[in-house]
Amino acid sequence: MAVDSGHVYWTNSGPNGDRIGRANIDGSAPTQNFINTVVPAAGVAVDGSHVYWANSGINTIGRANLDGSNPTQTFIVGADNPQGVAVDGAHIYWANGDSGWIGRANLDGSSPNQFFIFAGAVQGVAVDSSHVWWTNGRPFYAIGRANLDGSLPNQRFINTLSTPTGIAVDALAAPSPGPGPGPPPTITQLVADVQGAGLPRGAERGLLAKLRVAQRKLDAGNRPAACGSLGAFSNSVDALSKRRLNGDDAAELIADATEIGRLVGCGAD
Repeated sequence: MAVDSGHVYWTNSGPNGDRIGRANIDGSAPTQNFINTVVPAAGVAVDGSHVYWANSGINTIGRANLDGSNPTQTFIVGADNPQGVAVDGAHIYWANGDSGWIGRANLDGSSPNQFFIFAGAVQGVAVDSSHVWWTNGRPFYAIGRANLDGSLPNQRFINTLSTPTGIAVDALAAPSPGPGPGPPPTITQLVADVQGAGLPRGAERGLLAKLRVAQRKLDAGNRPAACGSLGAFSNSVDALSKRRLNGDDAAELIADATEIGRLVGCGAD
């Protein structure tokens, strides 16, 4: 099942045929044969211009225009019993149910990588502006998570009572033209994240001091000094990750500080 700003989409399979259905967001005007599929579609996703689905029986990802026209059943080939499918502003992701890997390709179908993230017994996959998420069956029985570039995979990010099969994140629900990257990180956001990390008071004060110096230097137009403070912040976070800070949390803080540095032009001189 998938949803965009105007419609709900679902997969149909059985004696009445293999299709993708669609209805208006208020449930009106349902059509059960919006897009025909050649085998039962195991998952469906949508962005601002296309509908995508997993053709598990022929190991492909299909795609059609948002109005259902020009369907191609072999938009991406070489999958391994694909199940769930997800899309963001840059890539398509799918769960290779037999191999246990999450695959990824560019939005135009180029550069497919069937081994992007190892995900155990994976069926469902979702993506937001910073992470890839997946369902992990036996022996993990959990929700997994990795950074958007595939780094720092955590097979047991959330433990579940039994085998999970479907997953969604609310960051996917975006207004037309569809999901894309979220707002860029800010120093103010980093301050709030540090304050919510549960660090010992001394460690928290040290990180906040570096961020406040960075903000003051930026406000004064002293970019090199601000970049130096952001670098010192990242180095301190890395040191804390070995003792007092969860590795995933540390990676997110460092990634946001790095992105802030890129946005303000660190390294451009």
